[in-house]
Amino acid sequence: MEIDFDQIELAVVVNLATLRQVLRRLCIDGKRWWIASDPADAARTLSITIGHGDSRCTDRLNTLFFNVPVLGSSVPGSQTDSLVLLFDPSTSIAAEAGYYIEDGRVVQDSLEDFLCFFRPIHRALITRLQEESQSQKGES
Repeated sequence: MEIDFDQIELAVVVNLATLRQVLRRLCIDGKRWWIASDPADAARTLSITIGHGDSRCTDRLNTLFFNVPVLGSSVPGSQTDSLVLLFDPSTSIAAEAGYYIEDGRVVQDSLEDFLCFFRPIHRALITRLQEESQSQKGES
């Protein structure tokens, strides 16, 4: 995937090690987030797949998978935790669209898919950043 950085207005960039730590603790209404692809394949695919929902269920009403791009074109040796991921609605793409019921009709909404997937990750990353900032203030 070629990323057009001119089209990105605001995005979140995080390394895989930090994302793993955040995702381990993230659970909302029984939904979880997890790394669903082998990070060692990122050099070939230029993305990491992240699951959202129930990892034991492949029903699209309960589980979505997003391909999140990796910045840079190679994985340095076996250091997959140092991969840097870019979260942006224009580049983080659902493998398949989810379904929602609106006014008694079943509809698809790719932006809603992304927001349900990303908002909790974003909040958890902000919390992590605040914790680190407070920790650093306490050390000074």
